[in-house]
Amino acid sequence: MSADEDLNWKANLLDRIYASKKATEIANKAVIARYVEATNQNELDVLDELVYPDYVEHDPVPGQEPGLEGLKKAYTMFNTPFPDLKFIFDDVIAEGDMVFGRGIISGTHEGEFFGVPGTGKKVHWTGTRLFRLRDLKVVEGWVNIDMMSLMQQMGVVPTPPGPDPSTIPPGPHITGAPSTAEENRALMERFIDEVWNKGNLDVADEIFHPQHTSPSAPTLPPGPDGVKIIATMFRNAYPDFWMTIDHLVAEPDRVAARFTEGGTHNGDLFGIPPTGKTVKFTEMGILRVADGKVVESWYDVDMLGMMGQLGVGG
Repeated sequence: MSADEDLNWKANLLDRIYASKKATEIANKAVIARYVEATNQNELDVLDELVYPDYVEHDPVPGQEPGLEGLKKAYTMFNTPFPDLKFIFDDVIAEGDMVFGRGIISGTHEGEFFGVPGTGKKVHWTGTRLFRLRDLKVVEGWVNIDMMSLMQQMGVVPTPPGPDPSTIPPGPHITGAPSTAEENRALMERFIDEVWNKGNLDVADEIFHPQHTSPSAPTLPPGPDGVKIIATMFRNAYPDFWMTIDHLVAEPDRVAARFTEGGTHNGDLFGIPPTGKTVKFTEMGILRVADGKVVESWYDVDMLGMMGQLGVGG
């Protein structure tokens, strides 16, 4: 990362911290920024000041022990194969005692990672973390990481045919007036209930800007059409598809949620014929809102876990 890039992401992080107006939420964001910096620098003892000893990880890595010490060992287990690993914040959103952090993770795969020998490849993937804080210390955590993309880059999982997403230029940066946190919460709830659970796809035309883009799915067409395509794909693959909002955090220009979803695989999915298996997996999503419309969105889905339940991808 160049000096200019370093300054730019730090400035963006500062802007996102002060997007909150309540002192506690600003402070909670700052705690999470320090947490991430400590893990980037492998200064894991700093977590003693930021995390409760009886910390609860709701999405532990295989073999992770409970509590703060288990969390520190998990970071060691995850970071050691990537000696130059770094998490760069793209976004941080807070409401009440909860903070979402989303970013890009990169590193060189030098050592064994969950049984995969070092490849020497420089890899990039995304991750979203959700934390609950009490008295400026982390007490609970959840995580969704794009492990599917990581495994594809390491050559463990086949890369699907089609254009390389990294070669697709970003869409336009759309600006507009913010809404309110309450309006954005209602927007997310309507999106999940109407589009995903009920299959009322035309509602996407009301919710999404015509030039909406999703960096998480750059090969999809812009606007509500891309949303309809992916929703149709999953709802056809899982005719009894369901989705719940487990946690919801909103600011005037953003809304973030953690979801649990699933269904019975009775239709084709990414070329995988029906297996009849029932799956259950998690996801985190963030919507950026301008003039009352969703103009940009990001998602981290446990695709690897879902594919594993279908008996493929591993």
